[in-house]
Amino acid sequence: MLSRRHLLLAAAYAPLPRGIRRFSDERSKREVWQITNDDGFNHCCYFEAQPFTADDRYLVYASRRTGAMQLYRVDLKTEEHAQITESKDLNSMSYSIYPDGRTVIYQEGARLVRTEVASGQVTWAVDLASLRIPGAERFSAGRTYSPDGRYTAVSYSGASEGIALIDLGHGKVHGTIDNPAGTGGHLLICPSDPMQVTFVKKPDEQNQMDLPPDRRARTMVANFRTGAIRPFLTMPTGFRATHEYWDSRGARLYFHRKSVPGWVPTSICSVRRNGTDLQTHFTHETLKLGHSMISRDGRFIVSDVQEPDNNPLIHIDLRYGVHQILCWPDSSVKEGHPGQAHVHPSISASGKFVAYTSNKGGNPQVYVVPL
Repeated sequence: MLSRRHLLLAAAYAPLPRGIRRFSDERSKREVWQITNDDGFNHCCYFEAQPFTADDRYLVYASRRTGAMQLYRVDLKTEEHAQITESKDLNSMSYSIYPDGRTVIYQEGARLVRTEVASGQVTWAVDLASLRIPGAERFSAGRTYSPDGRYTAVSYSGASEGIALIDLGHGKVHGTIDNPAGTGGHLLICPSDPMQVTFVKKPDEQNQMDLPPDRRARTMVANFRTGAIRPFLTMPTGFRATHEYWDSRGARLYFHRKSVPGWVPTSICSVRRNGTDLQTHFTHETLKLGHSMISRDGRFIVSDVQEPDNNPLIHIDLRYGVHQILCWPDSSVKEGHPGQAHVHPSISASGKFVAYTSNKGGNPQVYVVPL
C-alpha cells in the first residue's frame, strides 16, 4: 500500500514528465495538450473506460517508464505527475476510474485493486482466485461496473470458461454462467440493469453471410437472473458490428456498423436495451470509424478513425446532426493494441475533455483535447 510519503518518493525517483505541453493542432487549429513526452511507452485507457476523475482534476494513464507497467496520474491544474502503483503484474488495459469518481480500479495478476488517485492509497483488493469459481484458472477484468460500484463482470477460463458477476460490496461471486466457447471480451454491464452483461461472441462469424442470424451475432447477453445466454446484436447481410458501448442511462447500446467486404461506409448506430429500434446516428462514406464514446449527457459522440498515419478525431453533435474534426492524432493504427497504435478516445464525465493515445512519431503518448 502506498502512503502519501511513499507516493512522493516514487515520484521523486521515477523519471517523471514535467508539466503539460500545450500546442495548436496544425490542421484543425484547436488546442491539444500533450500529457506525456518520453520513451516510457505511455497510453491512456481503453475507449470503454474512464481515465478522468469526476472533478476533472486528475487524468490517470499507464506507462512503462520504470521498466514495469505502472499507473500514473497528472494533476491537470498544477501539471504535477506522480506514480500511483507499484505493481509487478499490472494489466494496463484493465484500468478505469471507479464509479465513485476519485479512485481507479485495475487488474493486478488475479486481483482487482482499487487505489485513491490523489494519494496512491490502496483502499481494497479482491483476489478473484480466492472466490473459488469452479474450473476458473485465469481471469480477465471487464473494465465495467454498475453505476453504484457494487458489481463488476469478469471472464474466466481454464477447466471451464464463462462469465462471473462479482459483488464487490460483499466481496463474493453473485453468479456465474458457463460459456464453453469463451468470450471475445468487451464485457459491459448494462447501467440500468446490472444483471444483464453483454459481451462479444467467439468465434467471430459475422462475415460469413450464409450463416443463420444467431451464428452471425456480434454481441451476446448474459442474464444473471435466468442464467441464460442469448444473441443480442446481429447485423443484416452485408454489414458487421464492432466496438459497442452503453449510454450512461443504460437505455441504448451504441456500436459501429461496418460494410462487408471492406469497411466503408461506416455508421454509428444504437439499439434499445431489448435489442429493438435500430437507429443510425452518423454515417461517413470514406472515414473508417473505429472506436467511439458518447458523452454522459448523450449530446455528442467522439470517434477515432483507423486510417493508418492519417486519422482525425471527430466530434459528432447528436442534437443537430453535424460533425467537426477536433484534431489529427495520426496514429499508426496498424501496430494495433500491442503497440498502443489505436487512438481509443474517452470523454470525461463532465464532457469537458477527451483523452486519447497516439504513437505518431514512434512511441505512444497520451493527449487531451479540451472541449
